[in-house]
Amino acid sequence: MKRKSIRKSAWGAYWKLHDCRKRLLKRLKGYLDGLPPKTRRRIVLAMFAIFATLALHTFGKAVHDIGRSDGRQMRIDHAGQVELSVKPDKNNSFTPYYNMYGTD
Repeated sequence: MKRKSIRKSAWGAYWKLHDCRKRLLKRLKGYLDGLPPKTRRRIVLAMFAIFATLALHTFGKAVHDIGRSDGRQMRIDHAGQVELSVKPDKNNSFTPYYNMYGTD
């Protein structure tokens, strides 16, 4: 019985948040639709300029940091000998094709 009440309250909270989100989106869409095209274009270009600046900064920093060691050296170890499991040769439920008909 308690599980249903928790589930019911969780769904109630979900739908309340969903409705609030829809209201906010509707209000924002109404505000943005009321803007003149020139202002919309400026907003879009400003957002694109911010994105391009951040992307170029990230790329430039990554290229700049290539080869920089900061005093840290990578420790190289050899794997050593790897032990492989060997399956038995005889398997009564499986007969290879080449054993049945020869290799000629």
